[in-house]
Amino acid sequence: MNVFKKIKPVLFWIIALIAGHLAESIIFGLALNTIVGSMWRDGYESNATAIITVYAIIIQIVFCIVYTVINTRSVTFRDEMKAEIKNKTPVFDVFKKYYLKNAVFEIPVYIIFLIPYTLFYAFSKVDLANSFSFEKFYISELWSYIVSGNGFLGLLISVVIMFVILNAVRFIVMLIMRKNLIENSVTLQ
Repeated sequence: MNVFKKIKPVLFWIIALIAGHLAESIIFGLALNTIVGSMWRDGYESNATAIITVYAIIIQIVFCIVYTVINTRSVTFRDEMKAEIKNKTPVFDVFKKYYLKNAVFEIPVYIIFLIPYTLFYAFSKVDLANSFSFEKFYISELWSYIVSGNGFLGLLISVVIMFVILNAVRFIVMLIMRKNLIENSVTLQ
């Protein structure tokens, strides 16, 4: 039971990454693939890259919000937050306790998750006019590979951007949750 409790957040992170990337690639395929492919084919690679970059940042913010909100919906988490509020624990200490510890497994899993595309990028040429489903699966990271022109740098930029966005979203969601718990609870006021 204790082993499952430790592995559950890792499995949830893996499932979230796979589901998120599938959704991101489907949305891109339906909304932007034709436009970006035409721009790329017509020689407007920088415009196509700009569209992908904007899309990627927006979709990563959405992914991080959904992932964070799902994780904060449990009664246990809310009870733990109420206890932290009662103890007058500083916000950053609560953030470290509940979120920064996750970086121990989230960052390595995300790096492993990106290795297949990093290798693909290192040994092939990006052609958004004729891209594969595999490339679209990693559309939210593709911009960093194109902009950097290097697989390793693309991986590094992707990891940094993802975790800056994820932790910023987590911090904001935690502040909003904390505020709502204080305002809506008679015992915490």
